[in-house]
Amino acid sequence: MKRRLYTIIIIVLAGAVTVFADEKQSLVKAGAKVQKLTGGFIFTEGPASDSKGNIYFTDILNNKIHIWSINEKLSAFRENSDGANGLFFDKKGNLIACEGGGRKLVSIDPNGKVTVLAEKYNDKKFNSLNDLWIAPEGGIYFTDPRYGNRDGMEQDGEHVYYLSADHKKIIRVIDDMVRPNGLVGTPDGKLLYVTDQAGGKTFAYTINKDGTLSNRKLFVSVGCDGMSIDNKGNVYFAAAAVEVYNRYGQKVEDIAVPERPSNLCFGGKERDTLFITARTSLYSVSMNVKGVDLVQTEPEIPFEQDTFETSEGQLKIYFIGHGTLMFNFAGRIIHIDPVSREADYTNMPKADIILITHEHGDHLDPKAIEAIRKEDTKIVLTELCSQKVSGGTVMKNGDVKTIDNLKIETVPAYNIVNMRSAGNPFHPKGAGNGYVMTFGDKKVYVAGDTENTPETKSLKDIDIAFLPMNLPYTMTPEMAADAARAFRPKVLYPYHYGSTDPQGLVKLLKDTNIDVRIRDMQ
Repeated sequence: MKRRLYTIIIIVLAGAVTVFADEKQSLVKAGAKVQKLTGGFIFTEGPASDSKGNIYFTDILNNKIHIWSINEKLSAFRENSDGANGLFFDKKGNLIACEGGGRKLVSIDPNGKVTVLAEKYNDKKFNSLNDLWIAPEGGIYFTDPRYGNRDGMEQDGEHVYYLSADHKKIIRVIDDMVRPNGLVGTPDGKLLYVTDQAGGKTFAYTINKDGTLSNRKLFVSVGCDGMSIDNKGNVYFAAAAVEVYNRYGQKVEDIAVPERPSNLCFGGKERDTLFITARTSLYSVSMNVKGVDLVQTEPEIPFEQDTFETSEGQLKIYFIGHGTLMFNFAGRIIHIDPVSREADYTNMPKADIILITHEHGDHLDPKAIEAIRKEDTKIVLTELCSQKVSGGTVMKNGDVKTIDNLKIETVPAYNIVNMRSAGNPFHPKGAGNGYVMTFGDKKVYVAGDTENTPETKSLKDIDIAFLPMNLPYTMTPEMAADAARAFRPKVLYPYHYGSTDPQGLVKLLKDTNIDVRIRDMQ
């Protein structure tokens, strides 16, 4: 598919918003303007939101940390901040600060008590700590460049470090940058973006369990100051303007600010306001997306799961039961046919995307959908399902759409053999969908209620497939084996199998290289 370029320029009071994307909608709310909230500082930096949405930010050269409240009031949080620069709140409500002047990392509790977390590496003082990000498990990544004079430098260069969650171990995780500055991670703790401002490049790293980084990849050939990330996976750069790149490194938007931005974060009561520190001032703009800085680690989910590595992060598949599945792809949650009889959806993760295959009650449950639906949840469904669930995107058989950066293709799901009565199939053609989803370099096919149809058998390059076996409504093991032999998935899960013995499918495909995996999906 050829990539189309749309450029939309919206002139606002404080600057311009330029959209570069396949989607026409700006990340900035329609009619919203970049607004100056307060000014008169020397050099603002390090904005961070507390759990209520209040914004803490630094005035480096004045050695102060200020608060801009959700009630739009300015107050002082700390005097004599020792050149505090980047800020970030931990899960206990402590404000973690990079004290550039003091050359140390500190924790400030809600009562103002200061605890030094790190000030040396290999018994040598840090250069001038700049910015930080706290991983979901509690470990802290921080950059240590030196701007201005080089007096008193004890380290052998400008590097990036990791402080373990128990605050007992410091390791150097990046040692090949010219001058690292801003950094931000994905909410699932799998990926860390770090900018080399002086090197003019930003890289993405895989975060390992021990805090080390690996699999360095160039994200964009652009360096910046501070960084942030939204709930869609877009990465925000504080540069000449606020530059926004999607998870693939494609620029999607520029947001002009009257002064050059230094750093940025999401905050406010609904987490949908972007706050920008820029030289002498603090600015904000209302957004169509939200921040993820305070997203908690994924709760324990009491279902079987398998994990697959893709080119764009881990794909976790949760086997909820019958025809019901949940995917976690690099922090985004995709629910397939959520049904209350299979799980208590009031305790399940909220959905970024919901896919519904057809209108029968064991696949469509409006109550379960409502329990996991957020304001910005995208729902993909059939025409008949849309009569029971509003606000979704209807996809017909054969449609191809990109929904929230996920490519989705629909495959007809219907009966050829099994009928309620002569000429009356359990699932008529055109009523139900199967879905092929592309997760990085992996393609996953969830068939819905179907048989070994020509459309299913003609699929190509499927990595993971789910085929139903539930008589008399879908396929026999022989039908499922016939379909699998035709399109050859690498991994095959029989699902929706009711009282059918799934081991029959294993035996029928034992002479192939298809990895047939049995999970509790009756």
